[in-house]
Order: sequence, then C-alpha cells, then structure tokens
Amino acid sequence: MKSIYTALSLLLLSTGASAKDYDYSDYINAAEPTEEGSILLLGDSWAAIAGDYAANICGLSNSRLVTNDAKSGTTAAQWAEGETAVGSMEKAEYDYEYVWLSLGGNDFLDNKCDIDISEEVAANIVTVIGHIVDNSPNEDIKILYFGYSVPSDDVCGNGITAQLFEEQGAIIFDAIKTSAYADYVTTFDISEMFVKWGNGGLSDSYYYYDEIHLNQMGAAQTIELKGISAVVEGKDNPAHLAGTIITTLLGLVMGVIGLVLAVNFIKRKLAMRNSSAKVDLLEPDERAETGDYVVVKEEKAVMA
Repeated sequence: MKSIYTALSLLLLSTGASAKDYDYSDYINAAEPTEEGSILLLGDSWAAIAGDYAANICGLSNSRLVTNDAKSGTTAAQWAEGETAVGSMEKAEYDYEYVWLSLGGNDFLDNKCDIDISEEVAANIVTVIGHIVDNSPNEDIKILYFGYSVPSDDVCGNGITAQLFEEQGAIIFDAIKTSAYADYVTTFDISEMFVKWGNGGLSDSYYYYDEIHLNQMGAAQTIELKGISAVVEGKDNPAHLAGTIITTLLGLVMGVIGLVLAVNFIKRKLAMRNSSAKVDLLEPDERAETGDYVVVKEEKAVMA
C-alpha cells in the first residue's frame, strides 16, 4: 500500500510540482543505496536542489548513494580560493564515481551579469575541477558539468539576459574542454533547453519554481533528455517514468492541436484572400440602405 502511495505521489510531482512542495527524505531513505555508481553533488544552489531530485528522477535511491555537499549561494571564486572541493573530497566516506558540479551562476549574477568576468569565472571552475580530480580517491572520477539554462525572467535587464547567459556558458565550456582535466568532464549545454518562442529568448516559467531554478519537471527533462541519466547509467523508477510518459503525451497532443489550429487559420486566410473582390464605397443614399461597402464585380470588356 505504501509503495502505491509513493508511486502516486511521484506521479503527481512529475507533472509539475515544485521543489518547495515536497519532502523527498522518506523516499530517498526508503532503500539501501550502494557505493557503486555513487554521486557527489558540489557547487551552488543548482547542485543543491538537484540533489533533492536525483533519487527520484533516475531511480538512484534504489541503486546508488547520492551525497549532497553543495552550498546554495556560493561562487566559483569561493570554491577555488577556499579549496572547498578539497575538503569535500577529503571528508568523503566513499569513493564516488561521479561528481555533479554546478558553479559560475552566482559569480555572474553578483557582478550584474558582467560578461567581462567570464574568463576569470571559467578559470576558477577549472581550478575546482582540478581540486576534485587531484584529491579524489577514485582515479577514474567522472565529473558532470552542464551550466545553466537561460532564466525565465530578464534578471540581467535590458532584454539581454539570454544572450549574456549563453555567452558566459560558451566561455566556461571552452575553458573546460581545453583544460588539462578535459578527459574527466562531460559537459552538457542546456542554455536553450527551455527557451519559449516569443519570450525574448527567455525560458518557459513552467519549468521553473523561481526565475533562476528549475522545478521537478525542469530537472527531470534536463536529466533525461540531455542524456545525463545514460551517463550515470541510471534507471528510471516506474512512478517517475509513468509521469514523464503522461506529460510527454500531453505535450504531443497539445502540439498536434496547436498545429491543426494553425493550419486551419492559414487555410481560412488563403481562402479569404483568393475570394476577395474589389470593394468601393457606395453613394450616400445607397449607403444608408445597404451599408458602407458593396462588392463591385469586374466585367470583361466586350467588343461592339
């Protein structure tokens, strides 16, 4: 009975509930995870919140240990200068196979989205990656870094939030891929993943619980559609898989309906254009009787 209740709860969560709406502790602690495939989350609030979702989205609580040592509000500069990752690795009780790293967003926002600091931020992230690799007891450690999706609001102002976030992300990805630690890192560019057409390049708020952070649905889409689940060899738990399938089907149905409506609208417009005739104003006395306009048919000239 409890398993059915859990499944129903997760099904509801997967269709749009936010991180603030549910306490995952009962589900996360319901199984005995193993060290094999274990994941350590480090970095800022994106990693901290992702840790609350991870056990559900990939079914990780049934198969592996997930440890969340991320600290909301922290910056790449703080992690690099304070060697925070060194401390995380030294105090770790397990030989983690994966590290889920999220850094750079707070540096950017704290400096009013100044793109000029991007190279410095990228260098600090590479430094943190080095701290992880050099201090991990697992010489085959795998690091996941996927940056940030564009916010759902113009947090940088002047309508250039999307552009700035994408530019900063590209600089960070390039720094990681050209670093000495590139072979340890798998990067995922999710900057445009939730961008809504006609929204100024910003993301759809449906996938966010505030303008910056993803909700359950956004996190699920990120992990599953970007292949992160495959990288960590995660297996979906049935409840979340059912919710994802239902949501995907609903999305497809709505998309088909929208397409049909758009096609019918275009057909009506074309029909009106093809059947339109020349319109002239009537004389004042005729207008009073029949209205403002009358259709005047063009007749072909006939030879006398």
